[in-house]
Amino acid sequence: MFTRCFLPHCPCKSMSPHDAIVIDVEPSAVVNAQDAEGETLVYHCSWDIQHSPCGMFIEGTPRDILSHLRERHGIVHNAEEDLGCRWSPCSMDRALKMCSIARHIARHLGIQYRCSRCELTARDDVVRDHIRRTPGCANAAVQMVPGSGARRIVSA
Repeated sequence: MFTRCFLPHCPCKSMSPHDAIVIDVEPSAVVNAQDAEGETLVYHCSWDIQHSPCGMFIEGTPRDILSHLRERHGIVHNAEEDLGCRWSPCSMDRALKMCSIARHIARHLGIQYRCSRCELTARDDVVRDHIRRTPGCANAAVQMVPGSGARRIVSA
């Protein structure tokens, strides 16, 4: 069952599923959903500050993860600086280089990447290296495999 926008006097004229759930989504993800021809996937941010996880939904690309950490959590570091993971729950007891934190968070989100030719599934850098070094996969593409907690968003 689809219904009109639930906001009173809204000019958007959108039709959304009656059981749609409203979530707090990073504004850049909303823009991407409006521009996307395919689907836009978002993940629940669990960066924890003083026992209060963020809760906003973000896209899972390294660029979007780092942008969210910078803009919403004030994390501005040099690529070689150390940073402890504040993802709830994270059992890592050592700090990571800032240049590795987005890849680490992608693991928390369950995001993996796959070679389109042989379907090797691993981290994005591992799959890219595999494609570069494996003659049979030279023309393959890197495909993102969403984590189980992904939510598809639709713009109004």
